[in-house]
Amino acid sequence: MLMVVVRTTAKSETGLSRDSLARAIEYLETQPQTLARDTTLMYYYNDLCEKSIFGNDPLADERLERFNRAWKKSSWPIGEALYLRAVGKKYDKLGQYEKAVESYHGALKIMKEHNSAPEHVVYTKILLGFVMLNNGNEEECLRLFKEAEPFALQLENTSHAIWIIDFYGDNTLFHAKGKEDYEKALAYYKRVEELLPNSLIKNQIPNNLQGQAAVYELLNNKAKAEEYRARALLEAKLIPNYFVLFNIYTDYANAEIENGNYPKAIEYRKLAIAAADSQQYLEFVNRAYYELYHTYKQSGDIRNALSTLEYYQILEDSLKRQEVNEKYAELNKKYEFEKQQLAISDLQNKNLKYGLMALVVAILGGILLLFFQARTKKKIAELNDQLSQRNCEVEEALYEGKQLERRRVSDKLHDSIATKLSALKWRVEASEGKMENSIYTPLVAELEKLYEDVRSMAHELRPLEFLDKGLKAATEQLFASIAGQSNAVFEIEIDEKVGKINKSLQYHVYQFVMELCTNMQKHSRPSKVSFLMEIIDSHIFIRFKNDGLLNEKPLKEGQGLRNIRTKVNHYGGDVRIEKDKNFELEINIPLV
Repeated sequence: MLMVVVRTTAKSETGLSRDSLARAIEYLETQPQTLARDTTLMYYYNDLCEKSIFGNDPLADERLERFNRAWKKSSWPIGEALYLRAVGKKYDKLGQYEKAVESYHGALKIMKEHNSAPEHVVYTKILLGFVMLNNGNEEECLRLFKEAEPFALQLENTSHAIWIIDFYGDNTLFHAKGKEDYEKALAYYKRVEELLPNSLIKNQIPNNLQGQAAVYELLNNKAKAEEYRARALLEAKLIPNYFVLFNIYTDYANAEIENGNYPKAIEYRKLAIAAADSQQYLEFVNRAYYELYHTYKQSGDIRNALSTLEYYQILEDSLKRQEVNEKYAELNKKYEFEKQQLAISDLQNKNLKYGLMALVVAILGGILLLFFQARTKKKIAELNDQLSQRNCEVEEALYEGKQLERRRVSDKLHDSIATKLSALKWRVEASEGKMENSIYTPLVAELEKLYEDVRSMAHELRPLEFLDKGLKAATEQLFASIAGQSNAVFEIEIDEKVGKINKSLQYHVYQFVMELCTNMQKHSRPSKVSFLMEIIDSHIFIRFKNDGLLNEKPLKEGQGLRNIRTKVNHYGGDVRIEKDKNFELEINIPLV
């Protein structure tokens, strides 16, 4: 039997079927080990494993294990990266996103260390980008795609460029506000259509047809929409492409909802679930159940809406989206740290080299030694300046991270817990007449109060947006609000330059002011309040004074004042508090 082996050239997609790839691998493993043989073998193993995983092949795990053994014997270092990418695809499909991110990140690291061919890096960034998108990090997905795009457009195989440009179309359509955006999305899909003849992935054809159908529907071109949707459905069934089937049934369901035909819409929702189940891709199964829940709710079928919502919540919790973003941030931080360590090591090696040179120079003449020392001092000063700048950036990043976490907790309270409380209230209200009024009435009232409390907490946790106005304007607005509820005279003086300090410090200063105002409202009835905030000699100075103490007991610092003192100490500043007939507090914080 003659076995023909295609010599690949850095292609992640060979264009061969699974059976052809399996036979080619079997043949290659009988051949003498060379770099060319190992390279081709790793390409084939990667393509076979990824196609087996995507196609729900029962041999997928066995083939992945064979790939694991093969790359360890290979003389080509990129083999490990291709194996990790295949493993990442397995976890990606199972909805185990933390492990998928770790695998893709590991693959990218190896590829960059060994200057891998652009096609491998591009495809891996695309896969990682979609994982980040599925976990709510659209910004990181776009960044990865923008990095990959120029290299993808240079490749002979256009499949990678198609994934990127098709996503631009989908994203434009998702955020569209009108006809102009619809036409912009259609332009992306038409550009994809031009690239399809040079793609090795036939699944992209029905995907593109379905995208165009969705745009034509929004442009009210019903004939075109139905034509493209029918073509997409036919192509998807022939392959089969369950992703496209899922999207088409979803489009049909949405159209039926617009017509008020909820039974037919629910039928299409269930077909979408069946397509997602056939693909065994947990992310799409989760989305399908979420859409079915909303359709049941819109139709007034509360019983089925509740049971579907409960199942959706189970699926959603299993995806662990927050943990995925934390893992991604952790891996990025680790990668950046390793790069810094490498840079430090290089700098140390350079310093050693300079030291040896200095020894020779010292023998030849003291003048050159002094010159070298001056250069070294300058270099250290520059590094210290860079370190100071880096510390400022870290402070800014920590501030942004805290704001994001507050927003995440707020969204969780509002979208998950509040929804569940609302659902529970429906159930109780559905039991009216079956329960005693002495139990039913207070129970409904308590559930309503609990629901409002959760919503209130969610709104309070939203990150402070005061920095859009500036620290000065936000502080003045705070005092104006308090003054409107008090008979006291307020003297407020704030330096315009306070708005130029870093956002993290502005945020904490505003917290100090809020705490002081809260204490004043709780513990005093002042007739006069004075507040000063100014920049003096690279320090921010704050003085808060009021004359309305309710008692003359010795000063005892509560938790709020202790928090202020702790945070000011963190910035290297000091706090002075005086309580006599008046209450007076001064804060002095260095800005360097």
